[in-house]
Amino acid sequence: MKVFILGGGKGTRLWPLSRENFPKQFIRLFSKHSLFQETVRRALRLTSQEEIFVITGERYEWLIRSELEEIGAENVNVVVEPIGRNTAPAIALGVKELLRLETPPNECVLVLPSDHLIRNEEAFKDAVERGKEVAKRGYIVLFGEKPTYPETGYGYIKLFKEIENGVYEVERFEEKPNYERAKEYVKDGKHLWNCGIFLFTLERIVRDYSEHMPEVNLNLKLEEFRRAFQSFPDISFDYAILEKTKKLAVVKMEAGWSDVGSWKAVYDNMEKNGKGNVVIGDVEAIDTENSLLLSQGKNLIACVGLEDFVIVGTEDATLIIRKEEAQRVRDIVKHLKKKGDERALEHITIFTPFGSITKLENGERYRIRKLVIKKGKDIPLRMHHHRTVHFIILKGTAKVRINGSERFYHENESFFIPKSTPYKIINVGRIPLEIIEVESGEYLGEDDVEILE
Repeated sequence: MKVFILGGGKGTRLWPLSRENFPKQFIRLFSKHSLFQETVRRALRLTSQEEIFVITGERYEWLIRSELEEIGAENVNVVVEPIGRNTAPAIALGVKELLRLETPPNECVLVLPSDHLIRNEEAFKDAVERGKEVAKRGYIVLFGEKPTYPETGYGYIKLFKEIENGVYEVERFEEKPNYERAKEYVKDGKHLWNCGIFLFTLERIVRDYSEHMPEVNLNLKLEEFRRAFQSFPDISFDYAILEKTKKLAVVKMEAGWSDVGSWKAVYDNMEKNGKGNVVIGDVEAIDTENSLLLSQGKNLIACVGLEDFVIVGTEDATLIIRKEEAQRVRDIVKHLKKKGDERALEHITIFTPFGSITKLENGERYRIRKLVIKKGKDIPLRMHHHRTVHFIILKGTAKVRINGSERFYHENESFFIPKSTPYKIINVGRIPLEIIEVESGEYLGEDDVEILE
């Protein structure tokens, strides 16, 4: 069996912990691993690394590879989209890769979001095994979880007749019903939450794309297909394929699934104290109940007399919202983006292919940052025409190439880069290299970084 893991995201629903450049699949709340890493680990219980394909955008590729390396899954395939085009084109790109590899037509393909939580791994594995048997009969198989409360942020699947062993034909879908209708669906026993997980054979899905989304021409050569990708409709797999096709089935599972699509969902899936609070980090709460209180930064969160609140603090932003309003966090992000506020896009600490960058201070003509370069990594050869740069080594050993000359620098030593001077910094030590970077000049935009290799 092949597994596709969809690794995109916008980072809006769990802001400020997630951001557009660091969406929720990379955050770590439920274990020492990120949601993405847990998804990969889950897939590895079903198949081998070589049979797993992560489909992601260019902006996340290096982060995906770093996360895979951290869990010893370097042999997982990473398929990079030419441009973001929603789940229908993304899945089609994975299908095209399987066709290129001459995958047998009857091979089953499981599609997993990278940012969902599944508590019962054995129940999930059992559900996949049941689904495979039905997929081999020509069905596209979905997975549904019994609803436990009237969530209006989820899609629902109405069951039709049972095919076998907890697998049903699908009567219809309903996307995000209102609260009263969601309450009916919880009670009637005929509806499941749509988990956004799909299973099908390769030949079935090729046929569906040909019939329902012919503009995605899977007969093109791979490079032609990638060039055509930007012209594909920006549409979800649900709307492009599932709502148009026939012969759909759904596996009823009880695997403790959640798409963790809001701070309320986070609260529901975490351990509470005696007052019903989820408390993470530096928090002092007095007479506060049934709330999620999370401090990720250095700031103390202190609250008195609250009930059913979410307070999430990071180093550069604090969210305060009632739990029942949790879906409206995306409105905040939309407002920030409209203002051009970079806090909608990224954290103070930004993860990069070489390690990380932490913003310390910005001024009119200067910028101070802390760089961490991982063992064996480097800042590629580059230069700036409008700024000079001072570097101070805090920890580790750097090999620095400046204008063709090389020298080693160690803890408490510094070096200077004039304007229009090529330089490269390499971590040659056995520990992360930590550096303070002080830039000054008339222009500090990222387009003044000229990469030379």
